[in-house]
Amino acid sequence: MREEWKLFFGWLIFVILLLSSECTSAPNTTIPATYELIEPLGTKHLYKKEPLVGKSYYCINHEAPEIIYELDGSKRVRRWSGHDWR
Repeated sequence: MREEWKLFFGWLIFVILLLSSECTSAPNTTIPATYELIEPLGTKHLYKKEPLVGKSYYCINHEAPEIIYELDGSKRVRRWSGHDWR
């Protein structure tokens, strides 16, 4: 067999394997993990990190920084009244 044909069949097999590997260049569409906190009166808050008592987090729903505190055994939220983040 001539060298040109060997090279042609080699490239053909390579292209077929590459196309059948199911790799795509599409962007990753996974949704980042979010954590929800629901207050006793039903107000929903959504954070990128798990809310811990005594810390400040940016609420995705209300688009504002909020402080998590605990009262009577349940987590509650109040708006952070410091400087404006925008």
